Amino acid sequence: QHFVRECELTYKSRKQNYLKQLKDFKMFPTMRKETLLLMVVWFVVGALFYGFDFGWGKISANLYASYLLSFLGKIISFTIVIPICYWIGRRKTVMMFLICGILSNFLAMPDVQIGENWTLQFIACLLGFTALSAAFAQLYLFTSELAPTSHRGMVLSLCSSSARVGSFIGIYSSLLYNFMDRRVPLAIFAGASMVCVAAVFFLADPTGRRIPETPQDVEELSGNKKYQPVQEGTAEL
Repeated sequence: QHFVRECELTYKSRKQNYLKQLKDFKMFPTMRKETLLLMVVWFVVGALFYGFDFGWGKISANLYASYLLSFLGKIISFTIVIPICYWIGRRKTVMMFLICGILSNFLAMPDVQIGENWTLQFIACLLGFTALSAAFAQLYLFTSELAPTSHRGMVLSLCSSSARVGSFIGIYSSLLYNFMDRRVPLAIFAGASMVCVAAVFFLADPTGRRIPETPQDVEELSGNKKYQPVQEGTAEL
């Protein structure tokens, strides 16, 4: 047997600028696909979140009670999202809360009066907003574990920018109540949530796997054979 007595290592510094990271999205297809799907999800969730947050005046007769209860819903959603994501996994958690939002939108469509100041629409929208808040919170963890360490800042910046654009549009969604039947905005919200569920379905589930450090790791974890590492014992010395 021959033992290596001396080994000289050469370290090459990884200096990446903004343009270099953008070029990596072209080179690594899985990272590009996941980032685009995440941007769609962030855009829609941001639009729905702020659409509800600025639309309570159209949904409920008591504006102050609406914002108080929605605040309590946010606290509940942020509290339950962590144990649930560890129980059923990252991707299933996002999909579950989005599906709850879809069901709540359909539940809010019938005209049912509950008490003097309460309607089925308000209660269903409050439940849907709570579920949507939990999905929004879970997206931060879900995105951070999908994106590689070297490009995580870039991916989160792109997704956050998409959510910001969606939030601008979502604020004006409450204006639809002025000239449309109230069921139309609810149907639009439900349809947009379905798009999010479909996008999340095509994303990988990072639960229980190692976090990728480079775009190469993303391709390897996705099973892309073109980027598989060299097997032990096959490399030439």
